[in-house]
Amino acid sequence: MKGVEEIFIDKGSKVGVLMIHGFSSTPRQFNELSSYLSERGFNILAPVIDGHGTSPANLLKTSPSDWTDSVKRAYFKLKEVSEKIFVIGNSFGSNLAFWLAKELNNEPEGIVALGTPIFLKYHNFIKFRLFTYGRFRKYYQKPLRLYKTDYTDMFDEISYPALPVKSLNHFIRFLERETTPNLFRVKSPVLIAASKADPVINPKSAEYIFEKIGSAKKEIFWFASDQHDITGMGCEGLFAKIYEFLKEDFKSLNLK
Repeated sequence: MKGVEEIFIDKGSKVGVLMIHGFSSTPRQFNELSSYLSERGFNILAPVIDGHGTSPANLLKTSPSDWTDSVKRAYFKLKEVSEKIFVIGNSFGSNLAFWLAKELNNEPEGIVALGTPIFLKYHNFIKFRLFTYGRFRKYYQKPLRLYKTDYTDMFDEISYPALPVKSLNHFIRFLERETTPNLFRVKSPVLIAASKADPVINPKSAEYIFEKIGSAKKEIFWFASDQHDITGMGCEGLFAKIYEFLKEDFKSLNLK
């Protein structure tokens, strides 16, 4: 995964969008969405989270505090060119977005949470497998049915095909110890987007977030997709919904 870099687009706008990629993924999953929103006048920053965009061995060297530090640094980098900031998270990037909102006392103008994990498909079985698997192996190979994208060039692959077991355990613990007990602290407006056919995330995750999050303004948007990476090609309807959410709050900011 050589050459993976952040996406940074300065449109000279007063409003920026921070895009946080998923666990084991890269900013490339935002290629289309970043172009779509920048063409509509938003500054864009999609950082590379520590341990990502290189190799699974580098991910193994990081911890959740490294991931959250990456997100916080990126937020303040975007703040240098933007007065107001929205945050879009894809998969685990949404969990990091919720953490950021809590950490910054709900400073973000709004959050778009795409395919957010609270409950995984076969959640307890996966936890059991990690407990037993980790005794014998250092890395977990992703099932091919889950490791598919719209990209045909291997240079453009957007996630690691294998994951460190230790990092996967960090991931699970973050959901259970950071995201779940702190959703009520998140007050920023939120758009929760999810697919009931997501092969990785249990759709009750979206319903749980909607019920537990502290936001007064919140909405669930269900869309049709049988892939977990929901920001790739063919997501025009989702992109339009995201823009509608941002634009509504953008107008309320009275910024030009």
